[in-house]
Amino acid sequence: MAEDAFAKWHGLDRKKINWGPVIDPDKCTGCGLCVITCGEKRNVFGFDVDKNKAVVMFQDRCMTGCNNCQVGCLWNAISFETNAEYIRGIAKTIPQEQITKELKAKLEANPDLVID
Repeated sequence: MAEDAFAKWHGLDRKKINWGPVIDPDKCTGCGLCVITCGEKRNVFGFDVDKNKAVVMFQDRCMTGCNNCQVGCLWNAISFETNAEYIRGIAKTIPQEQITKELKAKLEANPDLVID
């Protein structure tokens, strides 16, 4: 079985991070914007055709700290149980070596991001 691409967040176990969307079914109109807004690979949301509602299928795939679905929801149907301060607290535990390693790899893979 292939390794889950979203199992870690900067080396930290993603399942130990309480971050992910919650949909209020009473507010969800079934427009589907959240389903298409969430990244093509992450696919946090699914869609219940019978109920004409979006559903959270894979909360652990949600990018830690991302709330694009909440911002984009026209009906305020999406919320998060935790906030940015919680995520900042976790981010402070990421070893500097991990960040340096990831930054180096990112810049090597994307040389257009480097300003000379």
